[in-house]
Amino acid sequence: MSHYRQTLVLEAPPAVVYAALTTLYGLRGWWTRECEGATEAGGTLHFRFGHTRKDMRIERLDPGREVHWLCTGAHIEADGIARKGEWVGTRLVFRLAPDGEGRTRVDFEHFGLVPALECYGLCRSGWHHFLDSLRQFVQTGRGMPYELVAEAAN
Repeated sequence: MSHYRQTLVLEAPPAVVYAALTTLYGLRGWWTRECEGATEAGGTLHFRFGHTRKDMRIERLDPGREVHWLCTGAHIEADGIARKGEWVGTRLVFRLAPDGEGRTRVDFEHFGLVPALECYGLCRSGWHHFLDSLRQFVQTGRGMPYELVAEAAN
């Protein structure tokens, strides 16, 4: 069964994209405002999306090239999701490569996020939104992280 993957080309250099993936400022700018933790390899990042939470141990950092996370804790609070911890044990990998002048190709893979999971449809839609938010953030300085998404819906 195939896991979730997406490739995108961003109008920003690899160093800018890497910073968006490895600093609290960057992560708060495109994924969720509720983000805290240690940003070095071996550290754990804690992300909250309302009542949903994800804990990611940083497995590998290769500046300007790769970011690897392992989900060590999760609680998905959504209608129709009985298995709240489905993300635990999944791996998220961002691979960055220059793609012309000032551009970066991002190959993102979420190993273990497969169609058989209850949360797959919800999470696939979420990744589509948040990877586009990453694009907006690195290209314009303003993404659509969770807090802003929730505010816009009200």
